[in-house]
Amino acid sequence: MLLARRLPRFYSRLDHLSGIIAEVDAMAGRTSQQIFAAEKALIQIQIEWEHFVRDLILDSATGQFANGSGQVTSRRYPGLCSREAAAHKLVALYPRRLFEPDWYLPSEAIDAAIRLDVSNSSQIAAELGVTPWPIDELRHLRNFIAHKSKRSALSVRGAGIVGTSDKIDVLNAALRYGPDGAKRYVAWTNFSKGAAARLAA
Repeated sequence: MLLARRLPRFYSRLDHLSGIIAEVDAMAGRTSQQIFAAEKALIQIQIEWEHFVRDLILDSATGQFANGSGQVTSRRYPGLCSREAAAHKLVALYPRRLFEPDWYLPSEAIDAAIRLDVSNSSQIAAELGVTPWPIDELRHLRNFIAHKSKRSALSVRGAGIVGTSDKIDVLNAALRYGPDGAKRYVAWTNFSKGAAARLAA
């Protein structure tokens, strides 16, 4: 099976979530319920990306998938026959870790691919190692939505999404135009799609 077969579902999920935000964006008077729905969609966009990266790396280790260069597999652990087996092996490869890595962090995802010694690890590292990483902004906003802590607020401000003295309004931040001329939530969605396509190519 081709890794790229994962893409249509991933795209569909992102389009659905982006559509929710777009609907709220078009409303003049937004209720708290509508704002909550848009914020929930923002969180889910981040989660969808995290799941895509996890599944792609673990699937790559099973030897049951291929990309444009041919079959991908774990060179060091060729007996991993399922995503679950690959996940268990990965956790066992950390000296003092009981859980899977934070897949949304590019450095941890790259490290996981290297630990599993997947044959497409250089491709994964090349794609996830890109800087700047635009969806870092989304990660900071997601953490603020989830925790509303001083630390998460400082993280949002440090990322330059909101001015140092401005009140943090998550939805407004997502609806602002970014450096590339697109609204931030649109840019995050488009970047995620492009990165996913390159990872699976």
